[in-house]
Amino acid sequence: MNTDLRVSGRIWGQLKYALLFPVFFFVFMIVYNPFSFKQNFEMGGKSWTFHLLMLSCIMIGVLAFSRLIFHFLYRAARFKWWHYVVWCLGEVLAVSFFFALYVTLFRLSDVPVPYFTALSQCIQINYLSLVYPYLISILFRIIINMKSDMEDASKVPEEALLKLYDEHHRLKLTIDPAAVVYVAADSNYINVHYLENGREKVFPVRNSMKSFEEAARRHGIVRCHRSFYVNPKHIRLLSRGKDGIIYTLFNVDEMGKVPVSKMYYDELARLL
Repeated sequence: MNTDLRVSGRIWGQLKYALLFPVFFFVFMIVYNPFSFKQNFEMGGKSWTFHLLMLSCIMIGVLAFSRLIFHFLYRAARFKWWHYVVWCLGEVLAVSFFFALYVTLFRLSDVPVPYFTALSQCIQINYLSLVYPYLISILFRIIINMKSDMEDASKVPEEALLKLYDEHHRLKLTIDPAAVVYVAADSNYINVHYLENGREKVFPVRNSMKSFEEAARRHGIVRCHRSFYVNPKHIRLLSRGKDGIIYTLFNVDEMGKVPVSKMYYDELARLL
């Protein structure tokens, strides 16, 4: 509750509540009839549906004014979540004040009702009916914020991405280096073997292994053979085959294995 509030910075992002909440209030009153609303609001020679419509219009006006103020304050000041909760409670109270004024004015020509008696009834009705849309809107905003945080956490900064260029210095591939498992030479190409959603993908780039050396060094991808670079983070262990050659065994079995030259074995083993 003491964390910074993050809501839509667009004015429509706030004004939509001035429409959605009154619609919910209107439907809620018709369906549930709390505190015998339909019977108590037959007053001044008008039906309860007329008064319900008028109250809904009053709510639209009060919430629209409140959300306009909130929009400009939110842009100018730092809000916490508990500030927003207090603001929402205050909105319901403000709506109740105007509802009570409306009820009192209509009751003057029927059975007089003291203002504070009407206010008590309006507060009960409003807090009962509006607690649901307010809670839903707050929970929805929390979910959106959590989703945004997760997406931001999964994004890799631009400067941390591995960029591969072809022999004409044209950018061909931009990738998170953590996804790269190994890079293999193939004639005039280097094939980048990487993981995407747990499955192996291969991207060929027309260039030499020498051209990849500097980028590999910056991103922790090391040479293990004259024709291969590997990402140590994906290696499960080094194993000597029946032919006497040492191979890398990756965390993902489908990635196969890559030979390791004696020249690079000690350095690679140190990194595991």
